[in-house]
Amino acid sequence: MLSSNSHMPKPALRLAAAVALLLGSAATQAADSSHNFQLTAYSNGKGGSELVSGDYAGASKALHYRYSGLSRGDVGVNSNNRCVMLTVTKQWDSARTACDQAVRDAQQEKAMLPSYQYWARKFQNDYLAVALSNRAVLHWMSADSDAAAEDLKRAAALSPKASFVTHNQQALEYSHAKVAQVDVAPASN
Repeated sequence: MLSSNSHMPKPALRLAAAVALLLGSAATQAADSSHNFQLTAYSNGKGGSELVSGDYAGASKALHYRYSGLSRGDVGVNSNNRCVMLTVTKQWDSARTACDQAVRDAQQEKAMLPSYQYWARKFQNDYLAVALSNRAVLHWMSADSDAAAEDLKRAAALSPKASFVTHNQQALEYSHAKVAQVDVAPASN
């Protein structure tokens, strides 16, 4: 499940739920998409609208071009969307690099947060949880359920009520018993 979240500029940091798309067989997803993994993209970041609409070639093109003068938050959003695009298109080696970079960018954004902006820490936790949750999906798709479980555990510690985290935790538990799918679907926070 690929969900679309808006990455609002600081100081109004928050995740906003949006529409989602489905990957895999429509019959399987229609039957029980609650057990499918969810990738989360930022709809207002580079390639975000293309990811949400299922135009992965367009997302790839949008994310390939490097803009100068991006804010630190834009870099994190773009690396997250690149992770999602490469995971969805099953470009495993590039996806691993991109997802690791998305986690590093989110960690750096959190570390650079001034101490007087304590109110924004929850939002930075959410951004890091998105990156970790997406990397967990990549790990699962790459047959590394232990690494997926570890990333989801870290994401849950940062953002325990985030729907994308709990959804992926349930999908991971379900995948141990049955074959799970990867979807793009709505996420709510």
